[in-house]
Amino acid sequence: MWNDAGGLLLWMSNPAWHSTVWQTYDYDLDVNGTYYGARAGCDAHHVQVDLVDWKVLAVNHTGEELRGAEVRAEVLDLSGRPLADRQRREVDIAASATAQAFAVPRPDGDHPLHLVRLRLTHADGRTLSQNTYWRYEQPEDMRALNDLTGARLQISGARTVRRDGRLSLSVTVSNRGRVVAPMVRLALRDHRSGKRVLPARYSDNYLWLLPGEERDITVSCPLGSHDRGDLEVTAKGYRTSTVSTRGRR
Repeated sequence: MWNDAGGLLLWMSNPAWHSTVWQTYDYDLDVNGTYYGARAGCDAHHVQVDLVDWKVLAVNHTGEELRGAEVRAEVLDLSGRPLADRQRREVDIAASATAQAFAVPRPDGDHPLHLVRLRLTHADGRTLSQNTYWRYEQPEDMRALNDLTGARLQISGARTVRRDGRLSLSVTVSNRGRVVAPMVRLALRDHRSGKRVLPARYSDNYLWLLPGEERDITVSCPLGSHDRGDLEVTAKGYRTSTVSTRGRR
């Protein structure tokens, strides 16, 4: 955006049939992981890494300067254990501009697949942006995820409110296991039939949860014929079992 490009073109935002590439939503209005990645990249304040040289960049999409922000980077194995010292740097980001932080070197030892967790915080400590990358040397290194066992999801809450013609459910999803829970996908379902409720809006989805980590998520749908007790939220990650919680007052 700040170098050679002044805009962005997204080709084929939705497919005529289910697919696993590039589209942001399906013909049945189910939203895919691409949407949440693109949306995160458009956050008012964002932290990201260059996949070529692994230099971390803090981005300010707003019209006001951001002063005293901090960029942090952690390198973790698939059990969530640190493989290197945490990196930190304070940055000032001009309006509609970026600021370089540091490069994230590869860890010592044999760790062909590992995670790089980035965080951008405000001077008052508030998290402005969080981003998780999986870094590997060869594509086949990703096969390590097939042997990943020990993540244990838990979902609770599901408190519901009616507002502006929509029914909203707030849940907390957590990883109570001993390894990373990759690509945790939440889904709003009709409890009686088990079918997906579409369309639905999620505050976030397709999560990478470290051991002991939890996230608060809000899901909403049009009121229609649904009631609080009719709905449930399920969560399932790659190589994890499905868990659910019912809607309640």
